[in-house]
Amino acid sequence: MPHDISWDEYNAAQAGRPPRASLGAALDAVAGRADRPVEEVPGSGRVAVDVGCGEGVEVTALLEQGWTVHALDGEGAALDRLVARTPTGARQRLHVRRVDYGELDALPDADLVHASYSLPYCGPAHFDRVWAAVRAALRPGAVLACQLFGPHDDAYGDPEMTFHTADEARELLNGLEVVSWTEEDADGSAYTGPKHWHVFHVVARRPHA
Repeated sequence: MPHDISWDEYNAAQAGRPPRASLGAALDAVAGRADRPVEEVPGSGRVAVDVGCGEGVEVTALLEQGWTVHALDGEGAALDRLVARTPTGARQRLHVRRVDYGELDALPDADLVHASYSLPYCGPAHFDRVWAAVRAALRPGAVLACQLFGPHDDAYGDPEMTFHTADEARELLNGLEVVSWTEEDADGSAYTGPKHWHVFHVVARRPHA
């Protein structure tokens, strides 16, 4: 995110968009079959953690399917808006936490950890600790869905962000079952305009054993 754009401005602009494809891919993996409609994946009794949830579009989608969701973000205003628009009947299943990456050292145990385009914005000084917390939160059989940024991305070189080569990204997944891996290295668009993206889209599962 360019430093002349506030996260609150970006987050507020996300309201009303559909849930990202990363959530659909994660729920497919939770369901155990790719041909099952996402809306048929039951969430009752399941726990999800959304790391860097922003405006909480995906959090709302999970709540609507019966999940209990821990929503974490560094921007309190976005979390306040998420709580305000969550129906009263679902609020008991929503747990929000305002936390910066520099303070994040543990996550609740979860059946799903979702981190859509958020982990690259964790600075290098904190990334290893945050990644360890993400992995430690995965219950046996739990699913992780996230994006990692590669060195061809237009943002590469930003000292407040973390980037990985393909080999480095795969090494982070050692011990997990890679359900899907897609490398995007192409021109596209972002909130601020045209951009070259270099992104590793990852869905992985902690083995049951």
